[in-house]
Amino acid sequence: MTACWIAIALKATLWAALMSAAALVVPMQHPQVRRRFALLGMWGLWVLPWLPLPWQGLPAASMAVAGDITSQAGRWWPLLTAVWALGSLILLLRVVNDVAGILRLVRQAKKSTLNPDGAVEVRFTSEIEGPCMTGWLRPCVLLPLAAVSWPEGTLRATLRHECQHARQRDGLHRFCAALVRACFWWNPAMHVLCGIYEAESEVCCDEAAATACSRREYGEMLLAHATQMPLPAFALSFARRSGLRARMQRLFETRRDSGWMLSARWLTALTLIIGAAVLMASIRVMPPEMAQGNSLKSEARLRLNADPFPGAP
Repeated sequence: MTACWIAIALKATLWAALMSAAALVVPMQHPQVRRRFALLGMWGLWVLPWLPLPWQGLPAASMAVAGDITSQAGRWWPLLTAVWALGSLILLLRVVNDVAGILRLVRQAKKSTLNPDGAVEVRFTSEIEGPCMTGWLRPCVLLPLAAVSWPEGTLRATLRHECQHARQRDGLHRFCAALVRACFWWNPAMHVLCGIYEAESEVCCDEAAATACSRREYGEMLLAHATQMPLPAFALSFARRSGLRARMQRLFETRRDSGWMLSARWLTALTLIIGAAVLMASIRVMPPEMAQGNSLKSEARLRLNADPFPGAP
């Protein structure tokens, strides 16, 4: 069983690392594509590790390597597996607590008559300093009480930014990122992958909100409403000081790659995705005894279906 956990860890690490590289290779002027690659990496972690390749040579060899590792490591691999499971359980309980906290915050917030999008509800609360969006089944934009006195242009750009989060279903994707980080808390590749998704999501929302005013005015809004106050979990902030510099640079980015560089970037990203899919499917997530049992069944089936009198007239 330990070999099964090693195979899962190896597959997930390879997939997250290659998908992160593929997202970063995509030109910066395509934040939506970079975001989709990161999402493919996050959601693929729940499906692709269990998909086998149609051929049988490489999975068997990979499983044999995992079995050799566990036999040589002795008792250390089961101990590390137990630590992994315990840490994930603690973090998953924290995720459940964070979900309960954000539901309490939304329930206690005051309803507003603002209705920028028919599917998004706007509420006011004194527990936050800056605007944020949360939820995916029923998205809700939370505004601080001071937002009542904001200029109309600032409020319009803010709501457009947060409504873009709702249209992108970032509440659901942020929940997926929290589960990935909880299940693979020890893996830096997972944190990098989730960080890419979060950064590109903010850039996409900035691009949508900047259409309500000039980019200069929108940049000044981000600087004016940047907050250091920690927000509740799963609340997507309008402007947080952490990462704000990178968002400002992307907002005013004017550099464009040449044609051959763009082609090379896209080709590299496609190659990385294909390579990640092949590597993910090349490692079988199955305990050695189950793999051996399946191979014995296949051999028995072949013997039963074989012609007992080959070459007979």
